[in-house]
Amino acid sequence: MELRHLRYFVAVAEELHFGRAAKRLNLAQPPLSQQIRDLEHELGAMLFQRTSRRVELTMQGRLFLKEARAILAQSQRAKEMVAASQRGEVGSISIGFVTSAIYSVMTPTLREFHSRFPDVEIRCHEMATPDQINALGKGEINIGFLRTPVSDDSIRVHLLLRESLVLALPEHHAAAMKSRVRLQDFAMEPFILFPRRQGPSAYDQIIATCQQAGFSPVLAQEGNEMQSMLGLVAAGLGVSLVPSSLQNLRRPGVVYKPLSDSSSQIEISLATRKSGHVPVESSFVEVALRVAKSLNKRSPRAAGAK
Repeated sequence: MELRHLRYFVAVAEELHFGRAAKRLNLAQPPLSQQIRDLEHELGAMLFQRTSRRVELTMQGRLFLKEARAILAQSQRAKEMVAASQRGEVGSISIGFVTSAIYSVMTPTLREFHSRFPDVEIRCHEMATPDQINALGKGEINIGFLRTPVSDDSIRVHLLLRESLVLALPEHHAAAMKSRVRLQDFAMEPFILFPRRQGPSAYDQIIATCQQAGFSPVLAQEGNEMQSMLGLVAAGLGVSLVPSSLQNLRRPGVVYKPLSDSSSQIEISLATRKSGHVPVESSFVEVALRVAKSLNKRSPRAAGAK
């Protein structure tokens, strides 16, 4: 039994007239009649009661009509699902992200993508930048929100945002009431950073920013994640340089101050494999770039990919 037999049967069942059904199917009537007879022979049951004046469904025909319609509908859904998958509208996507990304471009990107493609399953994994590069290479994730630059020729990087670094201070710090601070004034303060292995490029840029201000920071504490770093700042154990988007975290006990003596910026980018793309990845990248462009227009301090 083939799908065309079901289509032929449904047309005759709905028209209850072989001539009209043949016209609807763009077939000659004799071949249509033969196809229906072949179907009845295969099923071992009469589907239609034929007379010289009318065609009626038998009880078996009425039962078969319900199933035939369901099979044809499922077949159509399967075709539509494949087409939607080719357009990147269904499927699944696995996303790696550095912690700070969720406070900037990642959240609005996920919101818009899920709104546009509700049938795509999204799985998110909090991962350091080196771990994302490794996972992308192994095909364990499709997309990475990470800090750049990235030195891996197998990875394609899409710059999303450049954001300023701000100084995170304990709320009771002597400089907490200032509108802006000079980084060089904190040369003797203990600094709290993440381990370099978590994000070598971002770590090196923070150290370089301090050196440009005339000092090498005294590293007093390390926090594996931004939240833990800010928790240590809130406890009064030191200060930290963080991306400006971290201000959205609004951690109790922490205040954020722009720097008057540094214009250093840090990048956040979207990373994908150069090979082995699936359509849903392209859909996600398109949404992320559009969201980043909108954020860049709203923020005079940000400059993203053009």
